[in-house]
Amino acid sequence: MTHPPKAEFDAYAEGYDSGMNAPLKGLAGAGPDDFIAVKLRWLLRWWPDLATRSDLSILDYGCGAGTLMRLMRNAGIPGAMTGTDISTGMLREAARAWPSGTPQPALHAQNGAETGLPGAAFDLAVISAVLHHVPLDARAAVYAELRRVLKPGGRLVVFEHNPWNPVTRFVVARTPIDADAILLPRTEVSASLREGGWRDIHASDLMFLPPRLGAVATAVERAFSWLPLGGQYAVTARA
Repeated sequence: MTHPPKAEFDAYAEGYDSGMNAPLKGLAGAGPDDFIAVKLRWLLRWWPDLATRSDLSILDYGCGAGTLMRLMRNAGIPGAMTGTDISTGMLREAARAWPSGTPQPALHAQNGAETGLPGAAFDLAVISAVLHHVPLDARAAVYAELRRVLKPGGRLVVFEHNPWNPVTRFVVARTPIDADAILLPRTEVSASLREGGWRDIHASDLMFLPPRLGAVATAVERAFSWLPLGGQYAVTARA
């Protein structure tokens, strides 16, 4: 995975704020955690067992500064966590920002799409806001690596920015780390997964309203998840 290059991610790593300096994003949420928490709540609705099963192994592919894993641990999710990223700077930031007194996740540097991790090792793999940084001709290698590291029947969740949402497009266009982003609709993700032999593929949208609105935003998300106009979407599949 080389687009944008590793060095560019490294340049944003220290104190990474997920582009919160974008005006609309700053109005929508108090901080980057607010936006990742929406995805965490979605994950827990989709697979409630995550909250209680310590035997589940979880991979955050392209984990960046580790925000999702940190929020998962803070929410009491007990499973073993592993994060990978092409940016060693981001991995250092993930380690630095991890709460003291809490066992850190295993952190591994990727070589392009490859994680270097054992095959059939994970029950769940999450890839969140990563694919839009991956060139079109390199995305198949990412899906293949995710399938390789998942156990048979293991679950995949792809979270991505929705190019059909005008607010998302506005924010992405004004976020420096997304300068070279190639947004992809959920139909592209679903089609790529079908071509790769994945099973039980489903898509839903989220983040229809600003995360600041809390329970109201969550209620709207549940009611309109079928509508492909949310700020983000999730595509799920099984290996």
